[in-house]
Amino acid sequence: MSDLAHSTRPNRFTARLLRSPLAALSLAMLVVAPAVHASSWQAGYEEGRWQASAPSQLNCELSHTIPHFGEARFIHRAGESVRMELQPFRHAFRPGQVQMVAMAPQWMPGATPHHLGSYRIETTDRPLRIDTPQTELILESLRQGLMPSMLQEDQDPRIERRRASITPIHFHTAFRDFQLCQAQLLPVNFDQIRDIKITFRLGGTGLTQQDKDQLDLLVRYIYADPEVVVVMVDGHSDSLGTRRDNRQISFERAKSVTDYLIARGMPEDMIVSNYHGQRFPIADNRTAEGRALNRRVDIKLERELEIKPLF
Repeated sequence: MSDLAHSTRPNRFTARLLRSPLAALSLAMLVVAPAVHASSWQAGYEEGRWQASAPSQLNCELSHTIPHFGEARFIHRAGESVRMELQPFRHAFRPGQVQMVAMAPQWMPGATPHHLGSYRIETTDRPLRIDTPQTELILESLRQGLMPSMLQEDQDPRIERRRASITPIHFHTAFRDFQLCQAQLLPVNFDQIRDIKITFRLGGTGLTQQDKDQLDLLVRYIYADPEVVVVMVDGHSDSLGTRRDNRQISFERAKSVTDYLIARGMPEDMIVSNYHGQRFPIADNRTAEGRALNRRVDIKLERELEIKPLF
């Protein structure tokens, strides 16, 4: 959880309290409090727009604009779990505690509201980030036709209570497209695959099936990410043997990886291959464990523009 949104999950006592009639009554009073004393944001039928991002193997998004309030986004990045970000306009909410509640829309009278979590907003300059367990509860409530709503009531009676609701209107069509995108996601993202290592047995230069599976995934990723422009392949050895022999074996290890990548479809002009012998150890060559780590090929991906301009 980021420093912006601190989830405060109820303990067992609080959970029992929330199930009690008194707690249900208190929650209902907060939900149905007279709107004349509150600021309320919610999309109507015509404004209930949901949009799913184009199919991608790297990132999927589902977004909903809450008129005059901000935007709710569900984000699923390759190699990670789905999460939610809520970006309100500045000062729509005040710094402080907010409750997330699944409320019943007008066409579902009598449905009981469900508590989805409590969060603390430290600043309104950045999105409120919600972790995966609560995000999945919010998506489930939308599938059930409920309205996930953020409720804030200030201790100062002069400050009006505030409510922002995410409508389920037109949700299911966009959510279906979001799920189709999720089904295509790769199991890794750039941060997880940008720097990998292939290790070798003593004197070995061949690739194991596990190595080949990892390199196959690397090729799949590169074809999915057009921003990757260079693949650095660097062969290394431990300190056993002569420096000449170690340079040769590090060359053969780098060549083994490079040849496999090219055979699996990676463009040859993307690959920059080097070999270094024993010059760059990453572990202690005085131990067997250290030497095993030093017998390796490092593979690093580089993007065309690592730092993107803000504007």
